[in-house]
This record gives sequence, structure tokens and C-alpha cells, in this order.
Amino acid sequence: MYLKSAPERGCAETVMAKNFVEEGKTVAIVASAAISSGDLVQVGDVFAVALTDIPQGETGDGITEGVFMLPKLKTDDMKTGKKVYLKSGKVQLTNSGSEPLVGVVWADAGTSAEEVPVKLNV
Repeated sequence: MYLKSAPERGCAETVMAKNFVEEGKTVAIVASAAISSGDLVQVGDVFAVALTDIPQGETGDGITEGVFMLPKLKTDDMKTGKKVYLKSGKVQLTNSGSEPLVGVVWADAGTSAEEVPVKLNV
């Protein structure tokens, strides 16, 4: 999106490319099992946080941008800016090669923390 301004006329006009579809901040989630609001969900190679409860077999929305508190591997001492990967429902620093990248740590979380703020899909 591009905002074209004409202050001498007291107006602003929004100009869009012809092929613009959406901002891409949310993605449709088809629930293969019941999903609760706030759950981290993998959609292809992207992660989203469910905006609402989504019953099994239904479709709902997940947000793909932003920073969210996520459960972490308690033994990991996580520092801001480090990549985190998903394993067994928790984010962790170690990747054996098969764990998907969730995002990056947004603020330090020590070994006593059960959750860590993570910026998704970075």
C-alpha cells in the first residue's frame, strides 16, 4: 500500500498495485483437532497464533506477525535475537535439523522461565 499525499489540496489518496490481495497478517487455519485461542499452529512453513477457539473441522484465523508469549524448554537460557524451533509443543534453541523455525526471542528468558516472548516468522 502506498499513501500519496497532496497537502496543498488537503487530501491524501491511497494507491494500490492492481495485484494487491491483502496485508498478509493473518492466515486461514483448518483445525484437524480442536484449537484454543492463543495456540501456536503451524500452517505449511508458517506459524500463526489462533485468534479464537476453532472447533475440529472448522476454519478460523491465525495471526502470523507480532510477538507472542510461547511455552519454552525450561532448561534453555534464551537471549534476545536467538532463533527458536518447535519441538513437542515448546520452543527451544537447539535444532537437530528437523525442527521448524518459529521465530526469534524478543526478550531474554532464563532457565526459570516457562514462557518466552517470540517474534513469529522471522
